[in-house]
Amino acid sequence: MSDGTTGRPDETSHVLARVADEVVPALAARLEASGLGELEIRHDGWRVRLRRSALPAAPEPVAGRTADPAPGSPAAPARRHALSPGVGYFTPSEKTPVGRAVRNGDALGWVDVLGVRQEVVAPHDGTVARILAEPGQAVEYGQELVVVDPARGNA
Repeated sequence: MSDGTTGRPDETSHVLARVADEVVPALAARLEASGLGELEIRHDGWRVRLRRSALPAAPEPVAGRTADPAPGSPAAPARRHALSPGVGYFTPSEKTPVGRAVRNGDALGWVDVLGVRQEVVAPHDGTVARILAEPGQAVEYGQELVVVDPARGNA
């Protein structure tokens, strides 16, 4: 076997238990401390990849600052962001310039992740308000790339 074991079930389960008990928690701690979007290691035929959640953690309240308004309230901002699906280089689509109407799931561009295009899609129906990343810019997983104003009645 290519995992560094002889293939005996007891030895394979021991290696798997070690990876789960020792390697994964250590990698999770390093990922959290690094601020990276994704971390992967390969060793003796094993590959372990950890990726941050696409949903950012809620920010800590700052003293003297009121809490953000609840989504859907009149004071809440009506804009939403299309996020990067991975770590790579962003290319906006020429078919969706600022001011163009888009539908939920429309491609707004892509992120080149090790030569593989991963689409950046509209989070809802609306209008492209702003492109936050330059063509060819290196981006992180979950980074805000395109601002989309919701269509009326879709806020």
